[in-house]
Amino acid sequence: MSFVPPITEADESADQFLIRTAKHYLSARLAQPPQMGELAQALGVSKKRISDAFRNSLGLTVTQFLREERMRLARRLLVQTSLDIQTIALELGFSSSANFSNAFHVHVGMSPSDFRKTAPLESITSLQGSLQWSSPGEL
Repeated sequence: MSFVPPITEADESADQFLIRTAKHYLSARLAQPPQMGELAQALGVSKKRISDAFRNSLGLTVTQFLREERMRLARRLLVQTSLDIQTIALELGFSSSANFSNAFHVHVGMSPSDFRKTAPLESITSLQGSLQWSSPGEL
């Protein structure tokens, strides 16, 4: 039986730093997210360490986090730009606008074009937050 030391404040700071660093790394690669091994290597920690930090700090897996972040960026681009759906899909790493539209509909509950037409003006400011400015506990 191995000994697992209790979590201390220093460990929580380390987790917060790891999450913040991972968010920055991932934000620059949303269109082509790295595999867990690449992310772990880039951050100098194990895949398990990253997975545990995301689950413990955010309540999400890295994959879930990436999906949330891509959809947040999609909503922002739909509201704040006049980019067509195909361009947004490609910018976010989807292979086609159909794949993007399906994923967006599942996540948001409406098509990207319907979202663009019906998004309230307040959503422009609420979607301003980006991955790099979020605190470790926020999405």
